[in-house]
Amino acid sequence: MRPNPIRDKFAGGAPTIATRVFLPDPAVTEAVGQTGVFDYVEFLAEYNAFTLHDLDNIGRAAELHGLGTMIKLDYEHAHYLAQRAVGSGFSGVLFADMRTRQDVERAVGSVRPDTPEHAGTYGAAARRNARPNYGGGREYVTSVAETVVGVMIEKRESFDDLDALLSVPGVDFVQWGPTDFRMSSGGTAAEIDRARSELFDSCDRNGVPARIELADLGEFSDLCARGFRHFSLGIDVEMLFTAWKQLGTEARGILQASTAVLS
Repeated sequence: MRPNPIRDKFAGGAPTIATRVFLPDPAVTEAVGQTGVFDYVEFLAEYNAFTLHDLDNIGRAAELHGLGTMIKLDYEHAHYLAQRAVGSGFSGVLFADMRTRQDVERAVGSVRPDTPEHAGTYGAAARRNARPNYGGGREYVTSVAETVVGVMIEKRESFDDLDALLSVPGVDFVQWGPTDFRMSSGGTAAEIDRARSELFDSCDRNGVPARIELADLGEFSDLCARGFRHFSLGIDVEMLFTAWKQLGTEARGILQASTAVLS
């Protein structure tokens, strides 16, 4: 069984830095690993088309560099795909659209071993995380039990009893989803800010860290000073768009200026 780089960080109380990718091409995951500066890569399966083979290949590419892997899953198919991702070698799962304590309990249970001790629903399976064996042995059970679990808090119903959601055993971190919350609640900017503050207060009460997603480092120093230690920085497609836009705009400006001189 392979080590879980994300679990090692959380267990040691260390900070983490991740980056998110839309593209299921393992070359993208491998490039992230080659930078040597990220703790894990998060595959945004909630938003993208992919196959189960892609999950296996992302797992293989990450293992080349000791890079952790996380998958963000759509609510509707999360139970099945969480288990397949863990079986592909993913270190953690981020579950979207958590509305109730029961949602969170089911999410955690889906990546906990089906044993009397852990009371989860993940059984023995001959997937990548077990081969060349079938799975079900002691090391296999320990590996599945160490899967890191994050939950998205982004729906208005989740605030009906927020402490109940965040007190579920096995939740390793929380991710705030302001865009979904704005859509779900119809709230104003001030109401969204209050909800975020309420979420962070609940995180403190329940000892569950909040992870922060950033497109740039403008707020990074301030957030570190406030005590935040887990971050996800950038998204591959957005960074490519920004770089392409800048490069093409600059090139076209030079070309137009040269054409004007020649004419």
